[in-house]
Amino acid sequence: MVSNVIAIRIDDNTSDLVDKLIKYKLASNRADALRWIMQNGMQGAKKTIERKEKSQAIIRKWKEKGLPDLPHDLSEISIKERD
Repeated sequence: MVSNVIAIRIDDNTSDLVDKLIKYKLASNRADALRWIMQNGMQGAKKTIERKEKSQAIIRKWKEKGLPDLPHDLSEISIKERD
């Protein structure tokens, strides 16, 4: 694939999104992150980052406090939901 190099200036919000895309391993470098944003749009990137941050918060909470207690009749509940 032939590629062209274009130098651009981005605002702080876009730079933060780029850094978060890299942090959550959605992009491997800044160029990939900017390509990801161009393909999916700023709103798509923001929604994806929000989902990642929420899931990271849940994981962090579980690591600190342990996994949540599940109901003892979880199998029965699952079976009823399928019917």
